[in-house]
Amino acid sequence: MRFLVPRQLLLKNLQTVSALATANAAIPIINHVLFQVHDNILTLTATDLESTLVINVTLSDSEGEGSLVVPQDIILETLKNLPDVPVAFDINEETFAIEMSADDTKYQLVGNSSSEFPVKPELTNVGTFTIDAKTLTTAISKTIGATGTSDIRPVMTGIFCELHPDHITFVATDAHQLARYNNMGVKTGMEGSFILPKKPMQALKSALQSLDGTVTVEFNESQVSFTIDSMQMISKLIEGKYPNYAAVIPANNNNILQIERASLLQRMKSIAPYTSQATSQIRIKIENDHIKMTAEDIDKSSKATTTMPCQFENADGIEDYEIGFSVKYLLEILNNLDTPEVIFKFAQPTSAGLIYPLYETETEEDILMLLMPVMLNV
Repeated sequence: MRFLVPRQLLLKNLQTVSALATANAAIPIINHVLFQVHDNILTLTATDLESTLVINVTLSDSEGEGSLVVPQDIILETLKNLPDVPVAFDINEETFAIEMSADDTKYQLVGNSSSEFPVKPELTNVGTFTIDAKTLTTAISKTIGATGTSDIRPVMTGIFCELHPDHITFVATDAHQLARYNNMGVKTGMEGSFILPKKPMQALKSALQSLDGTVTVEFNESQVSFTIDSMQMISKLIEGKYPNYAAVIPANNNNILQIERASLLQRMKSIAPYTSQATSQIRIKIENDHIKMTAEDIDKSSKATTTMPCQFENADGIEDYEIGFSVKYLLEILNNLDTPEVIFKFAQPTSAGLIYPLYETETEEDILMLLMPVMLNV
């Protein structure tokens, strides 16, 4: 079996599927990638037994058909260090010996039989809807950073997907922050919900970034599948009941701060090194037309202060409004938004703050970020 493939095309797709390949002493074959050649298509498959990612790559040329499992680490390192030239593979289907040729250089290694590679799962009794690839990528990007990491509450380590006939909602929270993404343009035509694991969603986001078109989503009680053109992701769902996230979103945050996002981000980054390592606290004091931000580490006798203009509607009439946040979380939220200006909505300084992008035109998206405050040092 022989085939020829552009180096950059193979590298990009092999890097994407390899995100799922996992070192496992008990099942070492899942640290490899399955190569299958058929009808001038190279199908790459990787799995960690919980999720499976399949990508089809169109070959420049091929002779023969077959399959084998390849050690993806050494092939990836080889491809990274090659110039952007076609790469030829010559594979002995009896011994699984692999010869790679590129730029007058030959590389020899050995693969394994594909017979022991886990079979791709097939879903039955599924519900189905479609979603634009860019919309799905955005939904994952806006929420995945708020997922939890504790195995004590596994449901909070994933992204909650809530289906409605006329829109779709993605939510993630780790109890310190919450991210909610609504899109009114996705008409699922059904009610339902499921919890998506973080790791395969990171791989899916990477795989979708270079793709345009419509993703077909199929799901049942235990699994979900995302399919578009040359790519399919199949994953187990996280079992359990997701917390009532709507109950923690305050409805009476009437004090509204409007501010330029990039400038706020830059100023926060500049003073962040002066925060206490224990709390990462940044103190925000809001007056009529400007905010003052202070970072201080008393143990190190270090302090930084910066001010910038803003618009503030102090509906509750609170004098010298001050609130504290973890600068780490706040920087992550501001980095994850992309509008020129953002809106903060506050109630009491001890209550959660809400952060929204300020859109210049109407949009089908509705993005909300919630952040719990930290207690201010006296």
